[in-house]
Amino acid sequence: MVEGKRIKGYREQKNLSLRKLAGLSGISPSMLSQIESGKVDPSLSTLRKLAISLDVPLFYLVLDDSAPTHKKVKLSDARLVVFPSDGLEYRIIHSDQQKKMGVHIGTLKKGGATSSDLLAHEGEECLIVLSGVMEVVFENESISLKTGESLYFDSSVPHKLQNPCDEKCEFYLIISPPKF
Repeated sequence: MVEGKRIKGYREQKNLSLRKLAGLSGISPSMLSQIESGKVDPSLSTLRKLAISLDVPLFYLVLDDSAPTHKKVKLSDARLVVFPSDGLEYRIIHSDQQKKMGVHIGTLKKGGATSSDLLAHEGEECLIVLSGVMEVVFENESISLKTGESLYFDSSVPHKLQNPCDEKCEFYLIISPPKF
């Protein structure tokens, strides 16, 4: 669940008006107002745009600040972030803006995708498919990954991850820096 107060707090820290952040993010001021007041849960695409505009890792907008930041994390204790309208969820193993990489276990449900659009961001990613099939879509190419296959790529190339199959796809995502 997105904490609208957190988005508002980052916006105010950056001395951005509601209209300015909305413009930078490509969303309407009324939508941003509804997100900040908790009346609307944004899509993952909208959260990505807000995170990029605020220059913070996406997960900073959705995670509880009291979550543990120690290095040892049991999978059963991993923080869970769910984007039901996108068919996507992440178990966050490690993600700290002060570190050089983030480690997550993702699940894409049938037809799920990380974004409706191809998005680019600073850094590098490594994907390892644990089960199912995933397509990594770039502007001029689509790469299919099956269980046991991996892909390493430059995140500055516009991309998205999607599940074209009927069964769910589980994968490791290692991203550097830990920011979407």
